[in-house]
Amino acid sequence: MTTPDPFRHLAVIYHDADDLVATITPLLDAAVTRGDLVWAAVDHPLREAVERHLGDRAREVVFGEPARPYTYSGQTTAARRAARLRELVDDDRAALILSDSTTVGGSGPQSSAPDYWSVVDASCNLALAGLPVTLICLCAAADVSDDTDRYLHWNHPELFVGTTASPNPRYRSPDEVLASVPAPPAPPLGPPSEQATFTGARALRGVRQATRRHGEEAGLSEEQVDGLVLAIGELVSNSVEHGAGHGTLSWWTRPGRIVAQVHDVGHMTGTTPGLRRPDVRSTRGRGVWLARQLSDVLHIWSGADGTHVRLELGA
Repeated sequence: MTTPDPFRHLAVIYHDADDLVATITPLLDAAVTRGDLVWAAVDHPLREAVERHLGDRAREVVFGEPARPYTYSGQTTAARRAARLRELVDDDRAALILSDSTTVGGSGPQSSAPDYWSVVDASCNLALAGLPVTLICLCAAADVSDDTDRYLHWNHPELFVGTTASPNPRYRSPDEVLASVPAPPAPPLGPPSEQATFTGARALRGVRQATRRHGEEAGLSEEQVDGLVLAIGELVSNSVEHGAGHGTLSWWTRPGRIVAQVHDVGHMTGTTPGLRRPDVRSTRGRGVWLARQLSDVLHIWSGADGTHVRLELGA
């Protein structure tokens, strides 16, 4: 018998802060009473409404985003959320996350775009699967448009109608959403400080040596350098095995920060690899997921010229 996935993803359209709290009261009160982790990434009026409702119990709520958000990479926001929540929840403790896009998305121009939030939420549906987490996405009625309506209905298996959460018949699988709304390119960085080509598995030794040198030059810790070597090795190996068999590795290195980008002319057959946590019994499909865990940002996108993977890591 298949065990139900404990992860729930809901959306609510609200008219004002008090209206929102009235809608989510059953889930909010139950989570606080059970002693679940309650994380509210909300603006000031919503925070005040939650605090008024909970009174002294509001001290149990953590206000802020459980992951460091990255405005250009919805994939990374989802992956960071999942990594952080895996540290905090288990069979005995669940989590309730209130997520307001105006707070989580940052100030970048893409952070308020419905397509950006489609990538974030579809990626969350992959990355948070299997975790005892209830994620409630909040949308002010004044901000609803045709595009916003599409994003809400494509990505949320459940929607609030009044105070009742109901199944969403317009929900799409995350793979379908991510195929329809491809990840955007990472921001341009200018000419790299160093660039090299690689061909075949025999190039991996040189790639690892160059990676270690760049990590040390950037001033990363020994542990970070080891992780960087492992992550870049996995990405280049993946490119060799599943891409064109050859590609380019570019570096932007400065004190305390390093950016690496792998490019090959192949095209991904999947949507966003490395978001689903691999099965512990699996011997394959772990490389990109592992690279995500070892980096601050890992962003993958495809274009007419092939596939790009950008990794960022800071000291």
